[in-house]
Amino acid sequence: MAADQIKMLLAGDDGVVISEFVLGEGVHAIGSAEGCAIRVETAAPEHARLQVVGGQMFIEDLAVPNAGGVWLDGAAVLGKLQIYSGQIVQVADRWLALRVPTDVRAGQNDLLAGRYRLQRQLGRGGRGEVWLALDEQINEKIAIKRLPEELAGDATALNDLLREVQKSRHLNHRNIIRIHDLVQPTGEPPFVTLELVEGQDLALLRFKQPGHLFAWDALQPLMTQLCDALEYAHASRIVHRDLKPANMLIDQLGTLKLADFGIAATMAESLSRSSMQGNISGTSVYMSPQQMRGELPRASDDIYALGSTFYELLTSRTPFYSGDIAYQVMNEDPKPLGERLAELGLQNQVPDNVCALIMVCLSKDPAQRPARASDVLTWISDLPPQVNQPTSNEPTQPPIIAAPTAGGLPVPETLGQPASKEPPPPVDDHRTVQKRVADAKWASIQVRDNPWHRVLNIGAGIFVLLVLHSTAKSDLKGSLFWVAVTMLIMVGVNRFLIKPKRYFCSECNYKLHSDKPGPCRGCGVSLT
Repeated sequence: MAADQIKMLLAGDDGVVISEFVLGEGVHAIGSAEGCAIRVETAAPEHARLQVVGGQMFIEDLAVPNAGGVWLDGAAVLGKLQIYSGQIVQVADRWLALRVPTDVRAGQNDLLAGRYRLQRQLGRGGRGEVWLALDEQINEKIAIKRLPEELAGDATALNDLLREVQKSRHLNHRNIIRIHDLVQPTGEPPFVTLELVEGQDLALLRFKQPGHLFAWDALQPLMTQLCDALEYAHASRIVHRDLKPANMLIDQLGTLKLADFGIAATMAESLSRSSMQGNISGTSVYMSPQQMRGELPRASDDIYALGSTFYELLTSRTPFYSGDIAYQVMNEDPKPLGERLAELGLQNQVPDNVCALIMVCLSKDPAQRPARASDVLTWISDLPPQVNQPTSNEPTQPPIIAAPTAGGLPVPETLGQPASKEPPPPVDDHRTVQKRVADAKWASIQVRDNPWHRVLNIGAGIFVLLVLHSTAKSDLKGSLFWVAVTMLIMVGVNRFLIKPKRYFCSECNYKLHSDKPGPCRGCGVSLT
């Protein structure tokens, strides 16, 4: 099968596959008209277009009035948008699952670093590919994450790959995918070796649930594991910053594995003076208002994304999923779960105190969100699982369930009402992550290029060229001697006087002599 071909499955709203296509390069119409390459009887005559160009895929919503639109992983598509293998597209009431052929073509880079034999592609996102590989040295299957060909030389993408290893290789938790190493073979693009998880992500599993949403009794044990993983990461001062169902893998034993720390950040890392300046990373429909504005990474950003994840898995949509997402995230309140379910014509029995907790996690003010993932964990662990899902096709409001108490205060009840402005009552007397970071009085060492180093070297280079150009052939030997002396002097200046890099404290901007950890002479904080 050619590299520019894709495989597509067309399924109904019950998840049953209706037809299967193999599409080559070109533009393919999607709709109910006779000439459409992808027939969707319930859609408009020409509802959307799928374009395949050089192995890349683009979906375009033709904006037919009252046709139901086009959705990508639960978010509305406006205009033309690139899509990737593994993503789910909804057209009217039909689902399109797109796959790029996953067999490695023989003889084309299927052996990495002389050791890792690629077998098949497990998934692909906008900034990375994950492959099943055999480590021929120890005869063991592992997963390999590498950049797609179009990003192999992208400095930002390479930096994200390096950050993923730096931030997560020392995290050792049963619900976090284990990173083994960053491999940088000579003459080959770098890649990451990591723990192999045989399973599917929560985004795909949601589409297999009745109504494309999880019942609470099925979701509760998975969210319990996620909260445990987040609490561990936050205790290690790592904020994930891209929490979403697609980054949560479920293995065959029902164990959740949190993946993709590619844009993770250390708490209190100074974005205003770091290499991430001006770069807002993440997935907008899950991002907190603070992360959307590019503020310092905090555990509260992950708590907000956790609330968005709960919301989507229980209602089939994120809190904000169409229109100007950034404006809505920063200025509008999300609809209560009961109202959203009724709006979509869906039904789900969600405990009232879970609805309240989700709305509090989605508070605009981070101080109103639960301080720690362990607070959320305790909250949901105390809830009885729900059973006996309603069978009527009419949307219904879940029954009010007697809520447990914590700290002697009643659990707020918000289902079908405006969200409570009060945070959940505290579970224990632990200090918040933010306060512990502030009390610790530590900061990071910022590395910046020294502009004078570049000026000096350019000037020396021009001087050498002028000397050689103006020297007669008879005097060339003497001139080469002085050029060599000049180069030795430049080496000494670069090494001891004008260094290529300068180091600063992220807290007070004090200029440091080196990048060695220790107390800052400017403000006294501990530098890491």
